[in-house]
Amino acid sequence: MPIKVSSVSADTAAAAAGIAEGSSILSVNGFEISDSIDFMFAASDAILEIHFLDRSGRSHDTEIVREFGEPLGLSFEQITPVKCPNKCIFCFLDQMPRGLRPSLYVRDEDYRLSFLFGNFITATRLSDGDIDRIGQLHLSPLYISVHATDPIVRARMLQNPEAPPILPILSRLAEAEITIHTQIVLCPGINDGEVLKRTISDLISLAPQVATIAIVPVGLTKHRAGLPEIAPVTSEYARRLIEEMRPIQAAIEADLGEKSLFLSDEIYLIADEALPSVDEYGDFEQIENGVGLTSLFLSEVEEALAEIHPAASGNSLHGVILTGGLAAPVMSEVAEGINQRLGINLRVIPVANGFFGESVTVSGLLVGSDFHVAISGAELSRDELALIPDVALECEGEAREGDARRFIDGMTLGELKEKTGATVLVAPVSGSDFVYFLRDYLASV
Repeated sequence: MPIKVSSVSADTAAAAAGIAEGSSILSVNGFEISDSIDFMFAASDAILEIHFLDRSGRSHDTEIVREFGEPLGLSFEQITPVKCPNKCIFCFLDQMPRGLRPSLYVRDEDYRLSFLFGNFITATRLSDGDIDRIGQLHLSPLYISVHATDPIVRARMLQNPEAPPILPILSRLAEAEITIHTQIVLCPGINDGEVLKRTISDLISLAPQVATIAIVPVGLTKHRAGLPEIAPVTSEYARRLIEEMRPIQAAIEADLGEKSLFLSDEIYLIADEALPSVDEYGDFEQIENGVGLTSLFLSEVEEALAEIHPAASGNSLHGVILTGGLAAPVMSEVAEGINQRLGINLRVIPVANGFFGESVTVSGLLVGSDFHVAISGAELSRDELALIPDVALECEGEAREGDARRFIDGMTLGELKEKTGATVLVAPVSGSDFVYFLRDYLASV
């Protein structure tokens, strides 16, 4: 199938060549185009012979000659994702209440989105042709959820008896020199212990193509009626896991000369253990998976504060930082340093998750009603700010912007402000951006 053009920027090579919104690209330099990835690779040359259909279906051929790095100005319709065939025992989509916006229930299992956006896939839908295409186009890196290399345990966790063994797939990708980042969602009593050790050993045997392994704790909400029983990752369990993994991590680093096995920040925070230093996370390949995010945040805050002149005297700015229970101790430490440097008065309020259940303690899963309860209960004075994390709202530009941005429960930022009457500000989650955001706000009042 050809790909459809969703927009064409004015005064660009594509616009000059007569390609318009609604056109369908059939081929570039004789290479048949089936999606935006094909176009990305085929359109890298300086001279492009493009065969396309206009929106009325008429066929056209055009030539584009461009300077190196000059953008074509084309945007394409989003890839329709391949759907996941699994029914994972821990899948978060099955643990959400009904009635939320449809996009929150999409199960994608598409290697193209893994390459483009870092989405994790189980690779259960990869055909031989897909693997050949991945190798031919060198779609690297890919992000793959392994969970267990034992085929029986893995099939049980995916609730898919037809799931193919993962190791042959990973081996073929490794032979094609594809870099692979893997994750293990750890479910106590199911894929831990000897099963976990075997999984780590099998994955490390494919290094350096299997570049990283991240162990993340299973997330359990209160909406699990009818789902398989899974034990939570407790503080005691997390502490034992950290101790168990330390010698394995050290042995892997000694053998490979670099760190490859990581525990997510959540495991250290649940255990109330010190996080590894920022220089122990390499290039932060799995930061979107919560691996190294907290250490990087703290490091960025420290560096940003060092660049700011300390306040000469106290400032009248007061406010609260609203965050998930897991991050509250870290944010309290951050607030103390910011208060001293900027001469302001911020305090941290942990927000209980009433929507998903109090066992869910990450900030990104807090919803509008949770913030409403927390702000109302805080009894803020008129001049106090309420800072909420940007990560709790849908992405800017995803669908809505500004006060129209929505929380997972559908409440908009504007509605939260109206319900509470508070001065609610959306704060960035990058450490340096957070500090500069406060500095700039302070300068504006």
